[in-house]
Amino acid sequence: MEAWNVQKSANLYNVNGWSNGFFSVNEKGNVSITPRGPGGAKLDLLELVNDLVDRGLRAPLWIRFPEILESRVKMLAGAFQNAFQSYGYKGKYRGVYPIKVNQQRHLVEALVNYGRETGLGLEAGSKPELLVALALLDNSDALLICNGFKDKEYIETALQASRLGRNVVVVIDRFQELMLLLDISKNLGIKPQIGFRAKLEQKGAGKWVDSSGPRSKFGLTAYEIVEGVELLKRE
Repeated sequence: MEAWNVQKSANLYNVNGWSNGFFSVNEKGNVSITPRGPGGAKLDLLELVNDLVDRGLRAPLWIRFPEILESRVKMLAGAFQNAFQSYGYKGKYRGVYPIKVNQQRHLVEALVNYGRETGLGLEAGSKPELLVALALLDNSDALLICNGFKDKEYIETALQASRLGRNVVVVIDRFQELMLLLDISKNLGIKPQIGFRAKLEQKGAGKWVDSSGPRSKFGLTAYEIVEGVELLKRE
């Protein structure tokens, strides 16, 4: 029977398939991390954990590597920039991070910091998330996208944020939200930036297939979008 080796361990767990160069199996058979990506310094995770245990810490441990966040933010922006140059696109990349993915303050702060050069913004899906975004997003040019169910307080907060110089876009999920937004904006004397979420006729594939297509509970139909545009023209 052939002896087990490091390469077999790497193949068994398909490390090269999911790690993108940030993780690997070293010559000791331990998992190593390269926080800054391929070519950077490596760290043996087992040695790190053993060192932390020697200091009196106990498992389970939550170990963060913010350098990976920095690398991914720059990689994403770079991919779009390369595509723009290749196809002669004159627009601008405006990425946003959905706070609902992970609301941990250290994570959101790190993303905002690393995405400052590329104008990375935030996406909020509720009033509490909007308040978090307002507290952490200090780049007035970065987008602050407002999604989710919108009541009067949520919309008022979003509009007041735009009055303070934030680049807020209120995305309309239901036609009734547009009517409410226009009424509140008139009362406050604030001209909003508005986005429409489209409900596509074609269904997608995969895990969320049932939430796509014409029966989706999110977004506006093509008819509603046209009606919304006509309403805005009249306003």
